[in-house]
Amino acid sequence: MRQTSFILTFILWVSVYAQKQSPQEYIERYKDMAVIEMHRSGVPASITLAQGILESSSGNSRLAKYANNHFGIKCKGGWEGDVIYADDDAPDECFRAYGSVLDSYRDHSEFLRTNWRYHPLFELHITDYKGWSRGLRKAGYATNPKYHTILINLIERYQLDQYDKAPIPRNSTATIANNTINNVPVLVATPAMTVSTIANANDLKDRHIRKWNDLPKDAEIQSGDLVYLKPKRRRGSAESHVVAPGETMHTISQQYGIKLKQLYKKNRMEYGTQAAEGQKLNMRKKIPKDSSVELAVPKPAWEEPEEDFVNPHSMQTIDSSELGDAGPKNVISIEKPDYHTVAKGDNIYRIAEKYRVFEEDLMAWNPAMNPAALQIGQRIYLSVEAYAEHEGDLEIEKNVKIPEQIPVEEIKSEEELNELVEEISVSGPVYHQVVKGDTVYALCRRYGISADQLKAWNGLDSVSIQIGQKLQVSE
Repeated sequence: MRQTSFILTFILWVSVYAQKQSPQEYIERYKDMAVIEMHRSGVPASITLAQGILESSSGNSRLAKYANNHFGIKCKGGWEGDVIYADDDAPDECFRAYGSVLDSYRDHSEFLRTNWRYHPLFELHITDYKGWSRGLRKAGYATNPKYHTILINLIERYQLDQYDKAPIPRNSTATIANNTINNVPVLVATPAMTVSTIANANDLKDRHIRKWNDLPKDAEIQSGDLVYLKPKRRRGSAESHVVAPGETMHTISQQYGIKLKQLYKKNRMEYGTQAAEGQKLNMRKKIPKDSSVELAVPKPAWEEPEEDFVNPHSMQTIDSSELGDAGPKNVISIEKPDYHTVAKGDNIYRIAEKYRVFEEDLMAWNPAMNPAALQIGQRIYLSVEAYAEHEGDLEIEKNVKIPEQIPVEEIKSEEELNELVEEISVSGPVYHQVVKGDTVYALCRRYGISADQLKAWNGLDSVSIQIGQKLQVSE
């Protein structure tokens, strides 16, 4: 009977993933999530949806299926969450893996807000999707030179710009994209939602919603809150989490689908206390007995709205000037000299990162520079004015205007557009690196494969695995 059940589950899994999701279906499924993120973070919904369609091939890519990664974000910027490996610009690259699609959407917004390369985008109007598309290409989000062209064509073909003027969804009964976190069904609260309306819409009692979401007796939910429709798990969807500004133990337990009491137990903390900013919390295993977590002053999550979330309760129409107030994070002003003198080990990327300028601009400001043959002692000018002052060449000003007018060609056929999307999305085999606690059974269940497939793809004689071993987990 057990074997029959497994076979039926596997057949169902295969049939679900065998059916490709169309761009229109993808938009319908995730548009509300994109709009909610726009109000929270200031990233246009049209950009989020277009990038989701492009980077995940409308949710059909291997990264989307096996890692809930809809934006092709790699393991950069101090990422400490789960990972998965796949071939992209280079073989065997590390990509971020998420417990849910919602986590992927939120991390995409934070990735843009915290990286200096994308900070200029938040100075654009929320409806300027062409400026955002050009800016993403210039900032190096993708290596394809047509990246901005593809985004703009996707936005215009599917009229995604309509969502840049949309209010936060008010459907009081809809679960956003039927989403789950840590394999527990969850929805994102909208302005019309209360504990009672959610309970009634799902044939539950108020006490169930409060218990499963660790809410006190009289507490109400806020717009943007995650609300679980079944009990959370004893372990989180990731190994660990580093406490960010404004986060509480309650918001962290909601983010990873772990019961609040279990989160306290795993980190040997007294219930009701709060972890200090920057502290690392365990989600799956208890910290050692001789370890402790630095504490901060407790701030119950239900007494304050989510950080940077625009209160939409009285919004009947959208004043687009109010969107994007969240703005970028970690904005640092860099003082730049007139030029950089090339030292041993320098390359154009390192120079650009050091002074927070774009490689494209460095090329325009230094017309005689060959980025592949930099010489020690060579001057690299860091502005058009510096070049003109030191080289006496005012004509260069004509060159720097060129990058701002990046041409956009119309992609007329859907077939051509689909080919470009398939080319950019990561759809090759994916690999899992074995960590402590992994078992063959758990891996097969996580990736929807059989032990025989795992053995065949990796040339294994047995199903024993070792920590650090990298295993192919898809065709």
